[in-house]
Amino acid sequence: QTGAELLVVLDKVINFLFTGLIVFAVIFIVLAAFQFVTAGGDPAGILQARQKLIWAAVGIIVALLARALPAVIRSATGL
Repeated sequence: QTGAELLVVLDKVINFLFTGLIVFAVIFIVLAAFQFVTAGGDPAGILQARQKLIWAAVGIIVALLARALPAVIRSATGL
């Protein structure tokens, strides 16, 4: 396979993973929101909800970085 064909395959795989990561991040955000509402002022519950939000944000950042990877490879290799 040529480099261009490998980039096409990489792009398809990353698009699939991007969709999965975004879906999981949205689920974590909804769970965190529900946990914030049901915590009732309990510091442990609020801490868990905040951690879920942080991990959801990390997931979104990783998904966006992965989405940019094929473009970075294309510009670095000139393909």
